[in-house]
Amino acid sequence: MRIAIDWKKRGREALLLAGISLFLAFVRPYGSNSNAPFLLNFGIWLLLILSGSIVGELTVTAYYRLRPNGPAWLMIIITSLITAAGVTFVIYALAFVTGGYIRVGDGPILIVYFYVLVIATAMTLVGYTVSRAFDLAGPDFVHAADDSDAVQTFLQRLPVKFHTADLWAVTSEDHYCRVFTSLGSDLILIRLSDVDRELADADGLRVHRSWWVARKGVARTERGDGKLKLILRSGEEVPVSRSYQAAVKDAGFAS
Repeated sequence: MRIAIDWKKRGREALLLAGISLFLAFVRPYGSNSNAPFLLNFGIWLLLILSGSIVGELTVTAYYRLRPNGPAWLMIIITSLITAAGVTFVIYALAFVTGGYIRVGDGPILIVYFYVLVIATAMTLVGYTVSRAFDLAGPDFVHAADDSDAVQTFLQRLPVKFHTADLWAVTSEDHYCRVFTSLGSDLILIRLSDVDRELADADGLRVHRSWWVARKGVARTERGDGKLKLILRSGEEVPVSRSYQAAVKDAGFAS
């Protein structure tokens, strides 16, 4: 596995997290650091939000590796619980290092954890919604087997659970395209012609006016009545147009 970083996307994430930290520093929820200077309070919240973001992102990645087709609601619950635990640990670590000067929340640890859990759950929901709607969040871990930066970039269009998947095929459905991967499929708003352009450097090709197929997505080929079909690893049958048969053969997809 290697890491591909989309710095523009990470920059947008940083602005989003800074904005949330600024808001929390202003409202000072639960009376957190009520006597601390505003800039110090902002710095504390920024550290806590960044810590929670890192823990949450790692949790989401681990969740979808263990349960590739797991429901989103379960991911949100697990991520919120683990993120809250991580941030609570950071809070007590800060309090210990500063001799109690820095604190967020009062009372027993379970009460502090509950306070943090409320914010962690809100953050997880915001992150999930933003990832689905605007593709601003999500881990940048991708398989080393994907030797094309084009594939890695394209997968960022999908929800976070697909960012570590192998790309198998894309087919057009009205104004949308369905993307087939090793972790399932999902619809995105894009034209197949744009998919073909974005994946020009990937190890795959257009095989039909409605299909683009990656080499690693093909399980086998079938031929009948003079027609060629590619069978994806997920079981879908992909027709190969006559005009594309020569290119498919030249690429080694079929004999």
